[in-house]
Amino acid sequence: MNRTHDDSTRVLGYIEGILNYNKKASSYVLLNPGPVLTSPRVKAALVHHDMCHRDIDFSVLVENLRSKLKSVFRGNEEHEVLPITGSGTSAIEASIASAIPRNKKVLIIVNGAFGERYLEVANVHKMDIVECNFGWANNVDVDLIEEKLAADPEIAAVMMAHHETSVGLLNPINAIGALCRKYNALFIVDAVSSLGAEDLDVVRDNIDVCLSSANKAIHAIAGVAFVCVNSRAWKVMETIEPRLYYLDLRRYRKYATEQEQTPFTPAVSSFFALDAAIDELLEDTLEKRLAMYKQKKAFMRNGFLDLGFEFLTNFGNESNTLSIVKVPEYINFTDLYSQMKEFGYILYNCKDDLENKFFQVSNMGNLSFDMINQFLGHLRFVLARAQKASNTASSALSETEEITPFLVKTW
Repeated sequence: MNRTHDDSTRVLGYIEGILNYNKKASSYVLLNPGPVLTSPRVKAALVHHDMCHRDIDFSVLVENLRSKLKSVFRGNEEHEVLPITGSGTSAIEASIASAIPRNKKVLIIVNGAFGERYLEVANVHKMDIVECNFGWANNVDVDLIEEKLAADPEIAAVMMAHHETSVGLLNPINAIGALCRKYNALFIVDAVSSLGAEDLDVVRDNIDVCLSSANKAIHAIAGVAFVCVNSRAWKVMETIEPRLYYLDLRRYRKYATEQEQTPFTPAVSSFFALDAAIDELLEDTLEKRLAMYKQKKAFMRNGFLDLGFEFLTNFGNESNTLSIVKVPEYINFTDLYSQMKEFGYILYNCKDDLENKFFQVSNMGNLSFDMINQFLGHLRFVLARAQKASNTASSALSETEEITPFLVKTW
């Protein structure tokens, strides 16, 4: 065991002792799509000496963090990464409000809840919007997007989600990025729940502004978002009168490039945790992390199929971090949620029209195959008990029968 791992494990032991002393504190396996389970190393990074955010030591942290994040985005010398204290939505608003000229239009692609959120943000800022709404859980029609761009030269930018988390679909960023270059529009991509788990390359995919968050597939804690911006986008932003004060990306760029700091007091501890999480990712390598997510997704999805579940979509472009699962007729989501929580697992309801009809199960974060295995075993028990109680289906398990977990493969 190396020194860093040994130290972080020891610190985590102290932390767990404090948590266990507080009887109100409970430990759960988080299967919601962020915040996620974190490693001992990330948790230990939260325990540090107090630090001034204007001190050179913090500047060193920010400089290293920005450089390492750039490699996760697969950026080059044309890119700068700017950390923001806030949720992923702070980066969404910063990107939209900073990159869209006041006299131009933004084309917003919608196929779920987060596409609708971009519309809400743009409307707050009274932008001229071209909405391309494909309806929830439908694929994006690239040809239609090109028709919109070709017909309206006033469209200055296109905004879309890489992973539309509300429906679990990956959208065609590479194809849309190519169109944006063809029609000279900026391409803004929300990679909040895809960075670190899905194949994304800001250079290859022609992404001008790419935003993400610490508390999903990066495996850090909530509180820090970050935006990767290329020189093409900066040329546009420099001509735009600011719409925002706290979230003006030009302000973040000035502080980052001149001082390796942030313009306002950051969530210092969250920065330390993010730095530890990025180190874990890069030491593991991004390629191995992406492969691991594919394996976990297949293991989780096959487990659901074995239990007779249905999925919201089966297009083949579902994400590697999330399953959208139909609630069985013989149990409602509220009961399923509460019973699984009793066993130590947190599920997540879907949004809007999908609420209580489908639920989300994420395999993001420091989630082992054994944890997934045990979750599927407990879920099998809960379902069998519900089937027996409702008398709607015969059950292979009785309420008193021992739970038999699925076998975990060696990866």
